[in-house]
Amino acid sequence: MSEKDHLKFLFLILGVAAAAVYSFWYTFKAWRENLVIADTPTSRVRSAAQGYVQFTGRGLLMSKEENRAPLSGIPCAWWRYKIEERRESGRSRGWATVQSDTSALPFILDDGTGQCLVDPRGAEVFPSEKDVWYGDTEWPEMHLPKGQGVIGRIGDLLTSLGRYRYTEYRIQPREPLYALGAYRSGAALSEENPEGAVAELLRTWKQDQKSLLERFDSNHDGVLDSAEWELARAEAHRQVVETMLVKPQVTDVSVISKPKDGRVFLLSASDGESLGRKLRVRAAAGLATCMGSSALLGWLATHF
Repeated sequence: MSEKDHLKFLFLILGVAAAAVYSFWYTFKAWRENLVIADTPTSRVRSAAQGYVQFTGRGLLMSKEENRAPLSGIPCAWWRYKIEERRESGRSRGWATVQSDTSALPFILDDGTGQCLVDPRGAEVFPSEKDVWYGDTEWPEMHLPKGQGVIGRIGDLLTSLGRYRYTEYRIQPREPLYALGAYRSGAALSEENPEGAVAELLRTWKQDQKSLLERFDSNHDGVLDSAEWELARAEAHRQVVETMLVKPQVTDVSVISKPKDGRVFLLSASDGESLGRKLRVRAAAGLATCMGSSALLGWLATHF
């Protein structure tokens, strides 16, 4: 075996070993989360005690609040997106992420007995909706929904030739919602974080790139430079401070959020039983991959 082949074989062994380790971790994580769901009783919002709880209900938008997914513009309770660029280097080609973001706006969980705020920051989210489409600009000029039937699939194939790929996940308003996390009363919500509110307002403005450029792109070059972005931040800070001065403190609302002790925080557009089944399937797939990778690793080690 030549030195070059020797190195290739060594890298193959390392890759298979990494796959075995990752799949073992993946299996352990999915199974542990499944056990947590099974071992945590479902509570009702009206009678829930503060602590680690799970709720099932429906996700609602906050009154007078509108959260739109940045790429598609579709109203939703929660979103996550990713923009990738097709890149080629010699014979290799693939997708590199150029932009990504996740919604941090709170929304409401209603289980029929009461309501609580959901702070999605830090959650592992299992959304129901996923759209993938393609285009020739870094920011999509329009949303291209998944096609239906043969004609739709042909259209999807043709649009997949674009330089950029857009992926968006969403939890839709009023669909089933499961939440597992730390529950606390509204008394802890009386203190506001101006910087966090500024960041969230800027995130909302970024969802409408055209309006953002019209307001702050003073040299009309189609992008916001550092000075123009600072002007946008200053305006967002001014609006947040003015709002905090006139808005009464919220003290009668409870919230479920990421536990501070490191326990899992899960949100899913389903019920707990359905999410548990999904996690068990993931654990089984991870275990099969781990066993297959381990067997292949053993065979490779004997032939190295």
